[in-house]
Amino acid sequence: MSEHQPALVSRGARPLDAQTAAFIGQMQAAGFRPAHQIPLEESRQGLTQMARQMAGPKAEVHSIEDRNIPGPGGDLPLRFYRPQATAPGLRLPAVVFYHGGGFYLGGFDTHDHLCRNLCRGAGVVVVAVDYRLAPEHKFPAAVEDGYAALAWVAREAGALGIDPARIALAGDSAGATLVVTTCLLARERGGPPIALQVGVYPALAVTDGDEYPSRRRLGTGEYFIAIEDFAFFRRLYLTDPEREARLPLVSPIYAADYRGLPPAIMVAAGYDPCVDEDRHYVERLRADGVAASWICYAGTIHPFFLFDGVFDSGRAAQQLVAGAVREFFETGKLPPDQEH
Repeated sequence: MSEHQPALVSRGARPLDAQTAAFIGQMQAAGFRPAHQIPLEESRQGLTQMARQMAGPKAEVHSIEDRNIPGPGGDLPLRFYRPQATAPGLRLPAVVFYHGGGFYLGGFDTHDHLCRNLCRGAGVVVVAVDYRLAPEHKFPAAVEDGYAALAWVAREAGALGIDPARIALAGDSAGATLVVTTCLLARERGGPPIALQVGVYPALAVTDGDEYPSRRRLGTGEYFIAIEDFAFFRRLYLTDPEREARLPLVSPIYAADYRGLPPAIMVAAGYDPCVDEDRHYVERLRADGVAASWICYAGTIHPFFLFDGVFDSGRAAQQLVAGAVREFFETGKLPPDQEH
């Protein structure tokens, strides 16, 4: 067995839950195409429209503020969500949030409801990062923006009313990949400290990930993501895909080790082609002495967390994550492993 070969074998999946089966049927009837078949601007507009239409109710928060900070490529937009007024001397925990979208889609608008719900549910300041997107900005632009946002929030924590010892990272899909790469960069660069990492169905291999059975078994296009999409993402995101695809800051599942990374909460979908690599990440974290929780919604697909107006499991998972983040900052405890 090679150093990076997963220890687990692909598990048998539960049947699709009723809402997921209905969603897939409706998408197919509407002429759904996988990502690699859709022109760039159409994809960007489509995700924005879908995210707005399929989002559940948005939580009310105390305040929302947009500001730009100095970033590696110029101004880096951040959006601050606050759960309450910050009195002088009060320091709240914070979550730096990275949106999903294959490194080429998404932004503040697509993930506003997630950030609001996390802010309100966990009682934290959420700092959403509008990192640079491919193909206009190739790797390592998004990775460097992700780290720059964390470093700035930690450095300015006092002025922001944030406790620098209680800063977590969270994200979904490609944003969850950036969570892990930011943890790796912070370890490499000697900080800042990260209290917790929360990843929702990250693509931890931007390769085809052939060593993970779920990539082929579930990457048929029937379950929202096709195996061909990963080659499409590589072409957009990387300048030299053959050379860069297995770099740990591109595909963090290929990092040599995870010693010293922060505790982790990983949320997966049972019909996501990335489910095996996500489980493998948790297993390797534990083998390297890092506490980690595994939470799998076994009967659903990749975008369920974002489309919480369509999937009850998405709203439940958002509430679970918010509660787990609150509990971690209050007690230092992670939730137990769960399958829903």
